[in-house]
Amino acid sequence: MYVYADVIILINFIMNSIILALTAYAAGISIRWKRLLTAALAGGIYALAGIMPQLAVLYGISGKFFVSVALILLAFGRKPIKTILILVGIFFVVSFILGGAVLGWLYFAQTGTPYMSGNVGGLSWINLAAGSIMAIIIVTLVARRMFSRMYRRQILYQAKFEYEGRYSEVTGMLDTGNGLYSLLGRRPVVLLAQQAAVCLLSPQAADFLNQNSPDTWLANLDKCPDTAWLARVEVLPYQAVGSRSMLLCFRPDSITVMTEYGPVKTANVLIGIYDGVFTNGGNCQALLHPALITGVNTTKEAGTCVLPGQ
Repeated sequence: MYVYADVIILINFIMNSIILALTAYAAGISIRWKRLLTAALAGGIYALAGIMPQLAVLYGISGKFFVSVALILLAFGRKPIKTILILVGIFFVVSFILGGAVLGWLYFAQTGTPYMSGNVGGLSWINLAAGSIMAIIIVTLVARRMFSRMYRRQILYQAKFEYEGRYSEVTGMLDTGNGLYSLLGRRPVVLLAQQAAVCLLSPQAADFLNQNSPDTWLANLDKCPDTAWLARVEVLPYQAVGSRSMLLCFRPDSITVMTEYGPVKTANVLIGIYDGVFTNGGNCQALLHPALITGVNTTKEAGTCVLPGQ
């Protein structure tokens, strides 16, 4: 029997690329194609271990699990353990969906009496492509919403905002696409929903925000009677989806973010008052700047609720 190593590597490279891409899509995270294709190639090379008796340990249950973890790390980078386990789980489920779709297509496309035609496998490039397309459709239409909810639970943080003795505790989402800094002092900017922001402010400042429409806040700032708050106000240009605008910000006393590594507290930050609705719904009341937890955990990713930036 002849084993064509190049064919084995090529088939597994293609299948691994599809599985890893679907894993990223189902989890709702970004894809770095160079890393993903490198991991897919490593998985293709790993497939050759099946023809080497001395490497049989790699094809045991524990061996396959650790190889899967290695592929996830190679494809998506170092992440917290919980996130890695979720991605590995999604990787396995997508693999099962893909394998089941290919076998299902083979059974559907097979003609004649099963097991009697002498071509039990029937695996060809056409059947492989057809099964892969079925798996892509299943993951795209059914699995992504379920998996993305599982993944996003890992990138939501409880955050506590403090200003002049007042506190507001909200659920915030870490947004690695948030690149907004203050013009002076390079303070990272956190977007906070208006309803949560007014809880921090004095009655005078809160009334000013509530009684004026957001597009007139800047024009009417001189009418706000809270001069202490005005002394902390900064106005920044920012980019939202399809538009550019000016963002009303103020300096809080501190922000504390609860991470799995413990609380992270900083005063070197600005709060941008956001009058819109974050697409994550009521669970997302703030977009947290990644600089808030740099050095503690910088590897989490999030779908962007809004696109702040320079």
